[in-house]
Amino acid sequence: MEFFSDLRNQIYLLNTNHSAISNGDLAKLRTFLITNCVINACTSFSAAFGNGIVLMTIWKSRSLHSPSNTLLFGLALTDFSVGTFIQPMEVAKCLFSLLTKEGSPKELNSAFDVLSVILSGASLVIVTFISIDRYLMFYLHMRYQMIVTTKKVIVFIAFGFLTAGLLGLVWTLDRSKAYYCVVISLFSIGFSIIVLMYFKIFRIVRRHQTQIKTQTRISSQRKNTSHRFLALSTKSAVNTFYICFFLFIFCFPYFCISIVIQVTGWSVTKYIVLQLAGTVVFMNSSLNPLVYLWRVVEIRKAVQRLLRCPWSTSSRRAQSENRTS
Repeated sequence: MEFFSDLRNQIYLLNTNHSAISNGDLAKLRTFLITNCVINACTSFSAAFGNGIVLMTIWKSRSLHSPSNTLLFGLALTDFSVGTFIQPMEVAKCLFSLLTKEGSPKELNSAFDVLSVILSGASLVIVTFISIDRYLMFYLHMRYQMIVTTKKVIVFIAFGFLTAGLLGLVWTLDRSKAYYCVVISLFSIGFSIIVLMYFKIFRIVRRHQTQIKTQTRISSQRKNTSHRFLALSTKSAVNTFYICFFLFIFCFPYFCISIVIQVTGWSVTKYIVLQLAGTVVFMNSSLNPLVYLWRVVEIRKAVQRLLRCPWSTSSRRAQSENRTS
């Protein structure tokens, strides 16, 4: 059997030509399509709503306009786009395949593929930048705020989207096995950088803790300042580690299954497992806002103020009306 060098064409065949599938596999495929449609319809709303709240919160709160939060803004933007565009497209594809003999249109499949590549690539690049940003906070120490600025971070985020856009463009031009190898290699490089950055952070934290304990002659004020900086930096690094960790957990199965299909060839069962793994990747977009609210205190308080503001205004109006009456 030849290597599965054109996964996209085989998936398109399954989406559009149900007559080429046996009755048993067809029943299995229909069950999957219904399940996949329901999951994406539910998580699409939570991803769009949750990340929309995070985007609005960071945009309106000037206190959150820092390089680190700007990176979170970029990641929330990709997750918001997944819930707003990608998952509704997935639902439409499933409905087309369920309701029509022809299956989903080729144009819809192509648009879904390109946007998926762009947003997935941009998310990976931004998460890699987040890990580098946390490492620079420890490495540069007091020089961090002078060297790492919000404008520079915006440039890097734009670079991430541009790189992902180029990958999406290449997807439309070259669907060979080499393309999949390049994508898998970039995925591996990105997560290798993330692991390396957090390993270095761990070593720096251990070294700083040792130095603070051994420097008994320094003033208590200076020691408290070092403790405070180390505690805040460590907490920030742990917060972003959760984001990187969950992204890896949600994405890793998809890439493993893709490699298996590349080597062993395709089947209806492998197609279903691959598509379910893709849906799991999309579900990460719904999880990230919960991680922000759970781990990042500043964002959680800002969201509370944002959501409480309309109610507070209406309650104040009601109280003033009662007083005048």
